[in-house]
Amino acid sequence: MKMQSDYRTFRSYILFWLGQLVSLLGSSIAGFVIIWWITLQTESAVYLSIASLVGFAPIVILSPLAGVLADRWNRKGLIATADLLQALTTVSLIFLFWSNVVSIWLILVLLGLRGVFQAFHMPTVSAIVPTMIPKEKLSRMNGLNFLFTGAVHLVGPIVAALLLEFWSISQILWIDAVTFLIAIVPLLYISIPSVRKKQEQTSFRREFSEGLAFVRNARGFLPLIILSTALNFLIAPLDTLLPYFVRFDHFGGVEDLAFVFAFVQGGMIAGGLLMSVIKGFKKKRMIVMALFIYVFFLVYAFVALTPTGLIWFMAIGGLIMLFCIPVVNVLYMTIIQTVVPMEMQGRVNSVDMALSNAARPFGMIISGPIAEFMGTANLFLGCALSGILIFTISWLFTDIRHVEKMEETSTEVQMERP
Repeated sequence: MKMQSDYRTFRSYILFWLGQLVSLLGSSIAGFVIIWWITLQTESAVYLSIASLVGFAPIVILSPLAGVLADRWNRKGLIATADLLQALTTVSLIFLFWSNVVSIWLILVLLGLRGVFQAFHMPTVSAIVPTMIPKEKLSRMNGLNFLFTGAVHLVGPIVAALLLEFWSISQILWIDAVTFLIAIVPLLYISIPSVRKKQEQTSFRREFSEGLAFVRNARGFLPLIILSTALNFLIAPLDTLLPYFVRFDHFGGVEDLAFVFAFVQGGMIAGGLLMSVIKGFKKKRMIVMALFIYVFFLVYAFVALTPTGLIWFMAIGGLIMLFCIPVVNVLYMTIIQTVVPMEMQGRVNSVDMALSNAARPFGMIISGPIAEFMGTANLFLGCALSGILIFTISWLFTDIRHVEKMEETSTEVQMERP
């Protein structure tokens, strides 16, 4: 009977996941056209930095709160509400373009609202994964998620670039609104397991503190998160300024940006495919992660040194870099999903999400002014070399290389109580 129940729960998760992929396709298309509009309207790296900041900062700031609520509230209702509010935000954006009253500041406000809703959506979705997927399938399912997510992000910019030739932005944005609503349909149909006992009446403060205590006490976990914060800070300029790098450093057009994005997401697909067909390097996770992190930052340096106008060189570099990302992330996600207790997944995931990404908004906002002062290529090169140095120091002088041993000792971790 338990096997049948596990099968039904896993099947329900697959339906939910497919709906989320459809929604992600709409978001990928919308995100591309909005960023390209900002790039053309402002011709400024600073505005691209601000746009990235206002969309991402709410995720960092609100994720700890959202994680506790994901463990306390009905997760299905929380996800449905976040999806619906994101759809309404997109409709508001459509109205602004349609009525021709759009401005960069109105766009930034709505991007910030979408970030708020994402802050509640992301940790809740992460929290349900280990409750609906059998433990032995977690690594491969994480790999499949990166594989199909990469495929969606590959198709999205290509579709967006093609549609920009024939449709207005307000027409294209309807795709995003419709796909949000499509994602809600399977969510309403499925059942998401509850992990909270009815008799539990602990305080919000206590549950939040438990999540922090787990992160603090698990050997090597906090140093790993701090390292992740530093590396994400160094990656932020590339995420933020790639359209500017293509357009103004290499004199590319929208088709060139779409070409680079296609290769970047092709790398994501290849990395996700690798992690979906292997068992996840179970015994040597941290060593494999170290190898791929080094490769990522070495290629980051080569991308920074791309000869002017050599778009294909940049694209191949992006493919190699993004191939590394699924490998590193799947290994890390699997550690969290197998070590953290089910009833704490929302809290620990949100703390990890907030701390790991805490420096990214700062990296986004300063990358524009620094790029205009010293040049985008020089900024990218400095970030790449810094990443190699910081990771080497962290590996030699902290416990991050022992972090996978948490799986062996997770039952012995004693959480501090407030």
